Amino acid sequence: MQLRNQRHRFTWLVLVLLLQRSPIIPWVKQAVGLLGPAVQQVWTWRIALPMATGAGTWHALTGATTFVTSNESDRASGKEGESFSFGFFTSGHKAFSYDVKGLPAGLSYNANINGPLISGTLPEAGSYEIIITGYRFSELTGNQTPPYSLFLEVEASGQSSPWNDTNTESLGNNWKRSSWFGDFYDHGDGWVYHLNHGWLYVAGTDESALWIYDGNLGWLYTGKAYHPFFFRHSSSSWLYYQHQDGSRRFWDYVAEEWSEQEKN
Repeated sequence: MQLRNQRHRFTWLVLVLLLQRSPIIPWVKQAVGLLGPAVQQVWTWRIALPMATGAGTWHALTGATTFVTSNESDRASGKEGESFSFGFFTSGHKAFSYDVKGLPAGLSYNANINGPLISGTLPEAGSYEIIITGYRFSELTGNQTPPYSLFLEVEASGQSSPWNDTNTESLGNNWKRSSWFGDFYDHGDGWVYHLNHGWLYVAGTDESALWIYDGNLGWLYTGKAYHPFFFRHSSSSWLYYQHQDGSRRFWDYVAEEWSEQEKN
């Protein structure tokens, strides 16, 4: 019994000496000092040290093991105009809200905590970083995970876009506004959806000279210096376009008459 008590005193003495020499944070020294003999009975140095050093590194969606991850790579790529989707989740404790920053035009987050997903149409060519952070509770409250970065590389579609003049501006989500052609959605592969004309196929690399396929009129030639005049290939005639009361009206200079055409 006496030998056992001597061993306890020796162990406590070694512990105090180590604490004095160790760079361990002051509150741990104080806690061990106050607990006194209880520490001798319950703690050993091997148990106390990991608890002290780990306390400052635990992250906190209530646990060190909670972080945003995905079954997909954190580096994605594709061509502008292509469809894209990226699913993610938290490993460890479940997050009940996510903050998604850096989403380029064309992509959106579905805000579904049971199946978080970023999806949409890839934007213009370039490099993008999307940062995702999970939160313990809804409305971005409570403890949070470390930020997760998704690196997205978007390549050019390979087809030169004619809509690169200074008179055409981007409205976001692949919508464009031309000072002479109007508002339209650019699908990125030659097809555009025009608010007045509907679906058109546009061929050309410069706004000054474009061939446009219209489902009702066939191939038409125009450009920013000619519009609203179109040269109609099938009849070798010039047409004058007029948008009136929601309808498309064209004056045919050969037939010398107006015609109304349905939206494509």
